[in-house]
Amino acid sequence: MDIVTAEERRLIDEALERIPEEKRRIPAGVSGMDRDYVWDPKTQSIVTRNEAFKGGFRTMQRAQVPTLADRLKDREIAQDIKDGLSISEIILLRHTARQRIQRVAREDGLEIARPKPVPLKGGRGKSVSGDDEEITRKILALVDGQRGLTEIARLAGCHKDAVRLRRDRLKLDIPAAKRRKVA
Repeated sequence: MDIVTAEERRLIDEALERIPEEKRRIPAGVSGMDRDYVWDPKTQSIVTRNEAFKGGFRTMQRAQVPTLADRLKDREIAQDIKDGLSISEIILLRHTARQRIQRVAREDGLEIARPKPVPLKGGRGKSVSGDDEEITRKILALVDGQRGLTEIARLAGCHKDAVRLRRDRLKLDIPAAKRRKVA
């Protein structure tokens, strides 16, 4: 227990003198706790009536009372939202559901940041798979009128759609895939 110094005692007494006597005293038999709080035997803690009874006292439907761990995680999520993290970043950081993040934001009146745009790999002139000009050169070197679209894509190390796109744009002579006859 802390010891109150003489200086602290003087400050307390000065603060109490400013409050009228009738406002300082709690009458006998009256609780200093707000009447909106009730004891929840399930969680062994004091909760608000709104937390304890979802439908009010008439229906007496018990609501799921959040545990201390849930309340702490909700606080962490709220802080992440205040720090400007997007939903996807919070999901990865806190390993929680999107609905929970949205619920915390709604209950606390917070606005969730939009996801940050991801820049394309390679920048201008390059696709996600690599340099467009290099792929075009590989495809042009493999076009001989004999090889099919799938074989050229495999040898060039790209997708069939990349070969198909260049075939159509550059009017290349790539034969259609040979269909196997089912016996």
